[in-house]
Amino acid sequence: MNKLDRRSFLASTGAITLGAMIPGMGRAADGGFTSTVFGGVWEQNYRKAIVDGFEAATGAKVNLQLGSSAEWLTNAIVNRAEPEIDMLMLPYPDSIKAIMADIGIELTPEDIPNIAEIAPVWWEQYKKRGVGLDYASYGIAYRTDLVDQPITKWEDLFRPELAGKISIPDIGTWGSWEMLVMLAKLRGGSEDNLEPAFEALAELKPNIRRYFTSSTDAMSMLDAGEVVAVGMTTNIPPYALIDAGKPVDFVFPEEGAMVGMVSYHIAEGAANPELCKQFINHAISREAQEAFCNAVIAGPVRPDAKLTGKAAERVPALDQLTLFDWFKIVPQMPMLTDRWNYEVSL
Repeated sequence: MNKLDRRSFLASTGAITLGAMIPGMGRAADGGFTSTVFGGVWEQNYRKAIVDGFEAATGAKVNLQLGSSAEWLTNAIVNRAEPEIDMLMLPYPDSIKAIMADIGIELTPEDIPNIAEIAPVWWEQYKKRGVGLDYASYGIAYRTDLVDQPITKWEDLFRPELAGKISIPDIGTWGSWEMLVMLAKLRGGSEDNLEPAFEALAELKPNIRRYFTSSTDAMSMLDAGEVVAVGMTTNIPPYALIDAGKPVDFVFPEEGAMVGMVSYHIAEGAANPELCKQFINHAISREAQEAFCNAVIAGPVRPDAKLTGKAAERVPALDQLTLFDWFKIVPQMPMLTDRWNYEVSL
């Protein structure tokens, strides 16, 4: 596995506060920009930890648009000449698709000083035309009362006693591409050679009761005991069951935890690109990172951002993270989807 380089997370100095984000930044008399946001508790914490402070400091309005990342990306492509969304916030793989579709301007430390304070991988992987906000990690959730031995690694999902008792994401669901790459690497493959993943899926198939299509679907099966283990789920949904007193554990497997990341992309032709840059600089400041990541139990892009409480306990250590080359996977997605539907889900 190619683990994220620990040194890339440590190339950091002090924080830059909102008031010193960009030389000459002042209060905007009017205007604002349109961005995107995920709903529910995530949106509530995002507004409280990041948006409200920015609006108060600048006088500018941040118009947040709910929806799905696929809708936002399609909107950006269709309205490329006159963007309706000034700054997209996108997860994998749509963030990578945006880069490949030439959506988004280059983001530099000269324009966004706090980029110099984040782990370089969260900027460089987007070819410097996007920058990460926070990360989640994929692992395995399982029922401690329904398995004889603890599950500690991806290979444990293949144990014979788990026949008909596990669930993994269906193709196109968050975590499905990560599952393919992880399975390929477990069997000696890579992003360039995913054949071993399909061989592994054939081996794993007797253990699969159902392919889940959402985290709600997966956790419902786990809670009801319909399955005893869910592979390639982010850490947040299982901890909701754990906090509710359910006999569930969540582990970052020994072979490595896959990474989920959301990132900012400023559209070419955005109405107010300088304001968008100011906002990004605020969002990746140490203060905003700590407030937001501790609230949503996620990993910060800044090495100097301190996690506390549940976030400190539940965000994985840096050497447990595994990041693969999305630019090699995205072009294969149509073929991989067809093959999955023909060979795996039948």
